[in-house]
Amino acid sequence: MYYINSPIYYILAIVVMIWSMAVQAGLKSKARNGSEIPAASGKTANMIVQEMLSAHEIYGITIEHKPGELTDCYSPKEGKIYLSDTTYNKSSITAIAVAAHECGHAVQDHVNMPIYRFRQLLAPAAGICSVAGVYIVAGGLLLNYAVENAGDLGYFICNLGIAIYLITFLFYLVMLPVERDASRRAYKDMKEFGWVGDDQIKQTYKILRAAGDTYAVALASSALTLFRLLLMRGNSRRRR
Repeated sequence: MYYINSPIYYILAIVVMIWSMAVQAGLKSKARNGSEIPAASGKTANMIVQEMLSAHEIYGITIEHKPGELTDCYSPKEGKIYLSDTTYNKSSITAIAVAAHECGHAVQDHVNMPIYRFRQLLAPAAGICSVAGVYIVAGGLLLNYAVENAGDLGYFICNLGIAIYLITFLFYLVMLPVERDASRRAYKDMKEFGWVGDDQIKQTYKILRAAGDTYAVALASSALTLFRLLLMRGNSRRRR
């Protein structure tokens, strides 16, 4: 019932899957190598966060340790920058890059960056809509197959599910430039304030770039899901 009769979809799915694997492998390799290289400045991630906040005249933000890996984040509601086990008080170039990136989000918040505000507005609903949209479209298809003369209603339900999922797609669409901008701010300050050496800045940039690529993959995956829902709706229309 949910078979997608489109070779293009399966080709795109394979491409996105391979791209995702390559991006994840590249990020892990770059981050791991960078974690073994001490920053030339000798400063820790905590120290550069404090310096970056002060440089942008941001006050009232605290730094806290959050156990685990990849738990680094900026929480605008709490006014905190959380740093993971591999970042908190660490002085590797990976730790410096990650901490500066999260601080970049604090800067975006401080300057009221419109697209950042929009992303924050979409964030609470994005996770729910990603699941709800798919199930609603599937429900519309199921109705068409289970009930005679339900084509119009099933098609309407499919459209409703797609409209709901579009919120998730829009979230990923705006998230990519927000993350790239945070990395740009991080790179600019790392270079300006000398937190990493001149011979380390290129490798640090590669770490930031690789991390940003994961959001590009997430956007592509979301677009692929949207394409699948549109194809499913097409199946529903043919049943009318």
